[in-house]
Amino acid sequence: MQPVKFFETLRDRVVLRSQIGKRKLDRSATRRELDHASRELGERFAALVRRGRVEVPGELTVFLDAVRLLEEKLAAQEKDIAELEGEFPRRK
Repeated sequence: MQPVKFFETLRDRVVLRSQIGKRKLDRSATRRELDHASRELGERFAALVRRGRVEVPGELTVFLDAVRLLEEKLAAQEKDIAELEGEFPRRK
């Protein structure tokens, strides 16, 4: 292979790999945005359900119950941590 042809091929591969890398970064950013939007939607829907402003379709009750149980578990864990932290005051 001629040196010029070799460097052109190498350059083309580097450009292609950088384009792929850029698109993967864009995809990751979009996925994070989607996760955030989905979480926000779910939190707002759950808040409306708690206030009685929205009825829960039957197929979603399983998921709503799972979220409710996880919220209760998280609250209990936070309480447990707070109690443990209260036993031994922090040193300054």
